[in-house]
Amino acid sequence: MRRSERPDLFLLVALAVVLTVGLLTVYSASRLESGSIFTRQLVWMGLGLGAMWAGYSLSGRMVDEMSTFAWAAVCLLLVLVIPLGSGPAGRWIVLGPVRIQPSELAKAVLILIVAKRLVEMRRRRTRIRELGVLMFALPLVALTWVQPDLGTAAFMCLLTLAMFIWAGFGPEWLFLLLSPLLAALSSVHVLLWAGFTLLLVVVLVRRKLGFGRWLLFLGGNTAIAAATPMIWNLLKPYQQQRLITFINPAADPQGAGWNIIQSQVAIGSGGVTGQGFLHGAQKGLAFLPARHTDFVFSVWAEETGLLGCLLLLAAYWVLIWRLVVTARRSVSPFSSLMVAGIAAFFTLHLFVNVGMALGLMPVTGLPLPLVSYGGSSMVTSLFLLGLALRAGVSWRVI
Repeated sequence: MRRSERPDLFLLVALAVVLTVGLLTVYSASRLESGSIFTRQLVWMGLGLGAMWAGYSLSGRMVDEMSTFAWAAVCLLLVLVIPLGSGPAGRWIVLGPVRIQPSELAKAVLILIVAKRLVEMRRRRTRIRELGVLMFALPLVALTWVQPDLGTAAFMCLLTLAMFIWAGFGPEWLFLLLSPLLAALSSVHVLLWAGFTLLLVVVLVRRKLGFGRWLLFLGGNTAIAAATPMIWNLLKPYQQQRLITFINPAADPQGAGWNIIQSQVAIGSGGVTGQGFLHGAQKGLAFLPARHTDFVFSVWAEETGLLGCLLLLAAYWVLIWRLVVTARRSVSPFSSLMVAGIAAFFTLHLFVNVGMALGLMPVTGLPLPLVSYGGSSMVTSLFLLGLALRAGVSWRVI
């Protein structure tokens, strides 16, 4: 049945609120440093709105057909980052005055390629090929990991898992998909490892998988558990410190725990109504680090208080709610999975970034979409929303 050909008004209003909050917060957070940051954010927002229009102009069939090419192109960019990357963490490719962060583009491409492969697997009426879907996701995750960008790589794993859940995979399949992570976590104690292995064997028996799958899951997870201590040693010192600080930020309040502690102080000092726009003490005195990027939520919370936070979170909730509604109503399997992935994209970013500001999540560097300063993130987020808006007015079955 054909639906309204007008874009989702609720989603557009929520988007306008979030973008406005983003501009106000970036201006407040950066005005004492460099006015060019706010100007560049305006430019990136303009380019992002152009990207949103481009996404809205693409039919679902075109996006489906382009996804494999886009996947190959982003994989190439991720490979080029390794020898050519610049910036503080070497995650950007510089093209004249423009810096591109391929890992941000990889998030969008991951949604498209996983949606495409899951639809193809569903059409074959079999779930034997689920590893074929992962074979397209794993290169994006692995290449992001080696940049190194552990936070984004973990985010991409969760995004893939969310799309598998939307595709109807049951608890046992999800357990198998998560088994590498569970194997690594259980390796800290022999009893945990024994319990995990027993549960894995039970699931493999119930699924009646062949010898090759038994070898893959049992052998692979055993190898992962054995290699976990070595993987920990391969992490960069700052990555190890982030995880340790997450567990106990007070252990190093003047060092690695500084960011989280100052963020919590800024949020708490906002109270109910905030200290007023441009009047945040933590931000103004430069106690709060990464004010216009990682901890932009803390700036907004300090200046607008609980009421401002509720406004921003409500706008995100409406945006995500409309995305879920669009995914549920879509008559196209590909569009449904794609929009569900976009909803997961915003949900996970919001959960991780706000949790990071509150000290409930480790500091990963994931931005608050549409609010944090950053061109690649802004353009990618708005492009995905353009695709979702198109799916909301499309009626044709792919």
